[in-house]
Amino acid sequence: MSTKLNEINDKLAEQLTQGWSLNREDLFNLGVELGRELAAHNLVTYRSPIWEKREKENKQDLEIRNAVDKIEDFIATLVKLSVTEKIEETGSWSIAKGGGYTLEKFSDEIVKKYNVQVLRCDMESYGGEFTVTFSVEGELAKLFKKHNVYDQFTVRIYNDCGEDHQAIYNVKEVDNYIDSVTAHIRDGNGWELGKCEDFLLEISKPYLFLITKNIY
Repeated sequence: MSTKLNEINDKLAEQLTQGWSLNREDLFNLGVELGRELAAHNLVTYRSPIWEKREKENKQDLEIRNAVDKIEDFIATLVKLSVTEKIEETGSWSIAKGGGYTLEKFSDEIVKKYNVQVLRCDMESYGGEFTVTFSVEGELAKLFKKHNVYDQFTVRIYNDCGEDHQAIYNVKEVDNYIDSVTAHIRDGNGWELGKCEDFLLEISKPYLFLITKNIY
């Protein structure tokens, strides 16, 4: 590869770091410059190694995001099982914007079993979906700390009544209310795929029997 091509690739790499502020005219001019250099060397086909590198990085990032999704799915399972058991205990689970006595926490027995507890409840706009913050407790909290993962996560709860409070009564409908889980898995860790997989394996192993028992 010529020195000029190396310079063009370096310029391209620099431009691509600009993201949304990328100057399209500068990118076009760089393409013209590249075309002239290829013609000067009679190169009919050429692909910058920058694109190969970005493809590899994008693939790795997708794999990590998929691994994080699996971790959050597991956490969602713990929440669903906790809510289900709460309903079986008392007949319902109530939540409300701002919390107070209308935000029902899980019993000590449930927390001991699934290691998650309700902290607070918010909503972006009146009548919108609820955002419930949970804490990680017990042995699960120790594993989160070991892996430098924040010990709180949020769950979006479907609002079926349009009010700032609601109760869930039917255990068969619990799955429909849990919209998504957001945990701070990668924050400050610079995790690679292997670390995500190791974390999921370690935190899920103690609950495999409970989860399998409830599924089957």
